[in-house]
Amino acid sequence: MILSPLIFIAQISLLYFLSRLVIKNLYSFFDLFIKSQKLVFSLVSLLYFPGTVIHEMSHFIGAIILFLNVRDIRLFPEFENDHIRLGSVVYEKKDFVRSILVGIAPFIFVFLIFFVISYFSLYPTNNVLLNVLFGYLIFTISSTMFSSKKDIVDLIYIIPLAIITVGALFLFDINILFLFENESINKVIFNFFDRVNYYLFFSLVINLVLLTVLKLTLFLAKSK
Repeated sequence: MILSPLIFIAQISLLYFLSRLVIKNLYSFFDLFIKSQKLVFSLVSLLYFPGTVIHEMSHFIGAIILFLNVRDIRLFPEFENDHIRLGSVVYEKKDFVRSILVGIAPFIFVFLIFFVISYFSLYPTNNVLLNVLFGYLIFTISSTMFSSKKDIVDLIYIIPLAIITVGALFLFDINILFLFENESINKVIFNFFDRVNYYLFFSLVINLVLLTVLKLTLFLAKSK
């Protein structure tokens, strides 16, 4: 059972690098047929648009829940200075902890979406159309969890926060190990990881297949 969290971490790490490579090669692929950089960026942005909406709305909802004033939210891609901004949420920053929580909100929301999809058996089903729609949704939202560099920085901040938390628990002699000794709680935790890992693996496979096809196409195009 302990393997589930380790598999989860490994898949998240691999998905980050793999999804970046796919997006980069998608730009190169569209560039073979379309000479307008703006149009190429727009097509890639459109492909990942559902994921962008979930990503930015996660920041927005996270800020609202934590009583942080949201100053601006943009869900639609904007092309400026030869680069495209997929979306953004500008919110009031008051303290270290809430900034981290808002920053990692897309990860939390995506994993909850995966859990809900699995819990209600929405995917896979016998309906081909639903399978395609949910497969596409899973691919886009998992690939855009990492769309902001600022989010990655916020994730790094979790490490010192975790150290401080563990230190405080040790200092004040607060025992939380009993939670992990409870069979019911353990079952819920590992069930969550198993469900999420299934969809992360699905997204990894889709990204890997896409990357292989894109790389092969670009190689053949350049060898002509």
